[in-house]
Amino acid sequence: MSKKKSNNQIEKSEFRGVETSARSKNEPDFLSNADGKRSILKNWLFYLKSHALLTAILCFAALGALGASLKYLEEDAKREITRRNSNKNNLKNREPSFLNKINPFLPAALPNPTPQLAKEYIYAGSRMLAVEDANAAPAPPSDLAVWRPASGVWWVMGGTGSQQFAQGWGQSGDIPAPGDYDGDGKTDLCIFRPSGNTWWILKSSDASYYSVSFGASGDKTAQADYDGDGKTDIAVFRPSDGNWYINQSSNGATVQGQFGLSSDTPAPKDFDGDGRADLAVWRSSNSTFYSLNSSDNQLQTMSFTQSSTIPVPADYDGDGKADYAIRSGSDWIIRHSSTNQTQTISWQQSTDIEVPNDYDGDGKVDVAVWREANGNWFIRQSSRIGQANELRQVQWGLSGDIPVPAYYRR
Repeated sequence: MSKKKSNNQIEKSEFRGVETSARSKNEPDFLSNADGKRSILKNWLFYLKSHALLTAILCFAALGALGASLKYLEEDAKREITRRNSNKNNLKNREPSFLNKINPFLPAALPNPTPQLAKEYIYAGSRMLAVEDANAAPAPPSDLAVWRPASGVWWVMGGTGSQQFAQGWGQSGDIPAPGDYDGDGKTDLCIFRPSGNTWWILKSSDASYYSVSFGASGDKTAQADYDGDGKTDIAVFRPSDGNWYINQSSNGATVQGQFGLSSDTPAPKDFDGDGRADLAVWRSSNSTFYSLNSSDNQLQTMSFTQSSTIPVPADYDGDGKADYAIRSGSDWIIRHSSTNQTQTISWQQSTDIEVPNDYDGDGKVDVAVWREANGNWFIRQSSRIGQANELRQVQWGLSGDIPVPAYYRR
């Protein structure tokens, strides 16, 4: 009996041994997980207490290193910000360094803007055209339009995405002077009234109107964008003394400059391609253009051999600069600024009225005339040169009308 009990005790003891052995694989035999964590924490606290001096030294060293690092990062951020500000207009974008990426004192660099296509400004007729690079929206095509002095009504033939409209604005004796005076990209109806030397402008942006007293008796209208703000400036050329008077839309100031003779014809265009109209005149007595670059104040001249001519400068080659050009009879003689080559184009009849503008929206001014006898427009489309439908012929207007093509879209 005692032997059997002894065997039971042995079995129990062996069982406990197996149980103990199994626990030892996962946790200490003498305490639970929670007790183990408390024990480790007590051991660390005891260690830190018994080595207080060493602990203090290490803490001070760590704080010193952290302070020095922050100080360096702060100074580095100042240097980087200074570099960005001083080079933002002439330094190529570069990948920020790893330190710049993690520096808490350095504000995140602004994301690189989406590349904007270059835009150049040219002048066709009385209107400024915005010509953009490839893959951008082309220059808006000009509308066929006439102003009827007898009734003071503007008749505009709408193109694609627009519609025909008629608007009374002006009276007999006025001089039409269309331009984009409010900078919305559309031409405003405008007349200059010599009887009172007053400009009356009907804005396309909100249909409101205003008047400006500017000029004197005998002045010739010379509106264009002289200050490069995208708005047409009211301006006149005074033949009596060869002075130009410009009411700048950017600041409202009036600037004056002497350029030309009493017999000259004002021909302001952007000949240097800086986005601002240059003072320019055509002198028929010697068949010469004189222009003053707005970019560098340099005088430019261009002479032609033909006589009995009419100045028709505009950007016929689409390079963003106006080309010196004249019309002699039915011949158009154009000096291309892109190649410095002279081209002669015979177009329609010598009695037609010249109306060069960009009618097909390709960024190049088209050779074009308006025939007063029947109101027909004859346009040599630069986008279709050499094709069967190169000629665009449209009837619009009556005898006695004044052609005023521009981008009027309403």
